[in-house]
Amino acid sequence: MFWSRAIIYLIRLIFIINALYLAVTLKFVLAALLLGSLVLVLVPEIFTKITGVKIPKGARACYAVFILGTQWLGTYLRLYDSLLWWDIMLHFLSGILLGYVGLVLMVWLDKEHSIKGENKPIITILFSFCVAVSGAVFWEIIEFLADTFLGSHTQLGSLQDTMEDMIYGTLGAALFACYLYRGFRRNKVLLFEKLIALNKKDKEDE
Repeated sequence: MFWSRAIIYLIRLIFIINALYLAVTLKFVLAALLLGSLVLVLVPEIFTKITGVKIPKGARACYAVFILGTQWLGTYLRLYDSLLWWDIMLHFLSGILLGYVGLVLMVWLDKEHSIKGENKPIITILFSFCVAVSGAVFWEIIEFLADTFLGSHTQLGSLQDTMEDMIYGTLGAALFACYLYRGFRRNKVLLFEKLIALNKKDKEDE
């Protein structure tokens, strides 16, 4: 728990210090990009405040590291340009991360935890997978709109790049779905059950 909190605050500090440096050196566009990235890091806390659904610190730390990889390492330090596999890796990891987001959304939407019995594993896995794949497609739509109206070059003007990104995101989602399936088959305490237990505990404490 200590290391998770330390990672989250360290990443926030990186964005803040770097954004201030860029503002002082009059590079306002890059400064705005990093400040926007800082807001993205705060999304789990914002989601919790709005919905009341608690997210474990470990999951929040993984999410913060992912944002660091995409925005600071990938865009600002240009690892997308210097490492050909960087973009592929992040799209694959995004499928896993969005699969977990599907679990968080399920806990929020099913507040009474009414999904039980034999159908619970199937519904949980399908919902998680569909959220992850939808997220991969939605991201490509955002990139297309940015390239079309803002003059960016995120999709490299290539249908192949778009399809590869969606495929790798889907593969990540499929891997996460397999992990969930294996856990349900072996009756292990999964991420989903841990999320439910965390939020039940908070309600009991209230």
